[in-house]
Amino acid sequence: MTDSSDKRSEMRVSEETTFYVEIYSQENDDSSDTRVIICNSLDISANGIQLQMDAEVPTGSILRVCADMKPGEKELYLVGEVRWVEKEEDHYNIGFALYDAENTDISGWKNLIADIL
Repeated sequence: MTDSSDKRSEMRVSEETTFYVEIYSQENDDSSDTRVIICNSLDISANGIQLQMDAEVPTGSILRVCADMKPGEKELYLVGEVRWVEKEEDHYNIGFALYDAENTDISGWKNLIADIL
């Protein structure tokens, strides 16, 4: 198990927010065989998030995540790579590095984090 406390260089905010993570079946490459996992963040930053999930996700997976930051406001759609996974008693803490990708809300995400800080 690795110590996740030193993985990010920017300011982190302890924030419990609802996230939705699209998980693809590992048995085949059919992108229509997906499921959505609802989870909560433990902390967030401009370039990463730490999520508490019931399901394990392989390190290196690149997944779509949706942040439901404020009730009544538009969700933010992001893409992130699983950088680390820590097994806890009844869940997994998973660190995502967010990509600056086209067709995502990464600029809105970074603006939101800047406003929080």
